[in-house]
Amino acid sequence: MENTTDTTATDNADILIAKNDCYELFYSTGKNRIYLIILGFWKNRESVPGFLNDWDRALLHVQPSFTVLVDMRTMITHPQNMKSLHAEAQLKVKAAGVLQVANVMPSDKIASLQVGTIAEITQLPTSNFNTLQEAELWLDASAASV
Repeated sequence: MENTTDTTATDNADILIAKNDCYELFYSTGKNRIYLIILGFWKNRESVPGFLNDWDRALLHVQPSFTVLVDMRTMITHPQNMKSLHAEAQLKVKAAGVLQVANVMPSDKIASLQVGTIAEITQLPTSNFNTLQEAELWLDASAASV
């Protein structure tokens, strides 16, 4: 299993928003980018009680045309009742004016399908990648073209 706190997120991010057993959320002022690392299995909303509030706090830092990198490599399939929570977070990001979201996909195939389904519902501008490096380079190029 790869290290979830890969140097990409921690090296580029200068503001820690939240860090717990289920996720880590950072913001990079220099890149105008939010980093979300989803860790393992989330049983229910009570497992991540501050998730939406943490997103609100992260979005206070962004400038127009910000980007998001979501590292889901260690994500395990979440119960169906978590679908609405993820959709709510995505809608917050979309409403705040995100330019692009890069998803580093989970190795869990069902979790990958869940990610795609939620993005279709919310119409969030996403692209999927296998590595953090690919995702980071694509977001950098997307941001440079604005």
